[in-house]
Amino acid sequence: MTAATVPAPTVPVTATATTAATAGAEPPATPLPYATDDASRPALSHDDAVAAARAVAPRLAAYAAEADRLRTLPAEAVRLLDDARLFDVLTPRVWGGGGHSFATALLTTEELSRSCASAGWLRAVMGGNTWTVAQFPLEARQEVFAAPSSRIALQLRLSGPPAQRVPGGHLLRGMWGRFCSGIDHADWIVAGVSAPPAPGAEPEPHLVLIPQERTVPIDDWHTSGLRGTGSRSFTVPELLVPDHRVLPLTALDPVNPAPHGRPRTTPYRMAFTAVGTVALAGVLLGTARAALDAYTGSPAGPGGGGPRLDTAALTATVDTARALLLADLEMLAASGTPGGTAEERARMRRDIAYAGSRCREVVNAVYEASGSAVIYDDAPVQRIWRDANAAAQHPTFDLRRWGASPA
Repeated sequence: MTAATVPAPTVPVTATATTAATAGAEPPATPLPYATDDASRPALSHDDAVAAARAVAPRLAAYAAEADRLRTLPAEAVRLLDDARLFDVLTPRVWGGGGHSFATALLTTEELSRSCASAGWLRAVMGGNTWTVAQFPLEARQEVFAAPSSRIALQLRLSGPPAQRVPGGHLLRGMWGRFCSGIDHADWIVAGVSAPPAPGAEPEPHLVLIPQERTVPIDDWHTSGLRGTGSRSFTVPELLVPDHRVLPLTALDPVNPAPHGRPRTTPYRMAFTAVGTVALAGVLLGTARAALDAYTGSPAGPGGGGPRLDTAALTATVDTARALLLADLEMLAASGTPGGTAEERARMRRDIAYAGSRCREVVNAVYEASGSAVIYDDAPVQRIWRDANAAAQHPTFDLRRWGASPA
């Protein structure tokens, strides 16, 4: 069973359109049906998108404790992200998104995470997946981007036997996934599988699009932090994935040909292996700032009875981490090598780990200086501390994995 196919956007038959399509660019298109209400609105600028996240953040803060209790983000909080178009920061404009950069993804995530780390994490993960889907076959893009907001969860690698290549697609059978952030709110899941690229070939890494409704949930998200992400497990007993929902993983590297076209904007000159997790660093940036906010406004803060923290130095640490990541993104955007040289990619991965690690240390310093009352569940710093340390356990923040030398 597959989702209904959305009719293709109408492309005017002009010389310009033909030239762009030949060059592999996203073809021009009339607005999709859902875009009629805001078709006259200009796309948000980078500053507008960051300001929208900053405006939504205080309202998300009101749901943070409930998200912790429910172990998933409340539907009302998800609607706030939908309405602010924050899941579609990286979605190409032709498909109704903002068409922004990874710097916008990083900074909008930071703003949200300053109020609710779980909301920031979901924006980073689910919002990043639209960049991936924009490189799938046209029919898949039509299906996914037909919704008013693109809610796409990620399962980087499904466990189980390799997918079987069958006429018309790939058969998944007896597979399962873990840490699927946002699955409760997603319409689709981008999942990594091992699959043969051609009949009789050896399996290679591929990405597949799975309708969320075709998965079987496992209620196992009982964690110390990031509880509101609802990153539970699921199984896929049996599912035929049609060919148009399958993409070789190598297609996400701009050094390789794009089998289905690739937008010619800056984010699509980036390589997934270099920038795929940069927005997650925004969660650590935001939680570090949240911890400092809580400390300076608490009885244990400056002028209180607890140990004094050098908040200026800690704030500078966070500012430096952010500046480092933004500089790396500019470096990759300006690189003469598609996706960046091996050294540039390695530097980006290293600095994502470094920035996250330093921000984790800032949060831990605040926690340790916040007095014994911080152990209570209603202490804001306690949840910030749990969320930051849960986020920092992600492999992307393990400095031992990444060095300055090319990978």
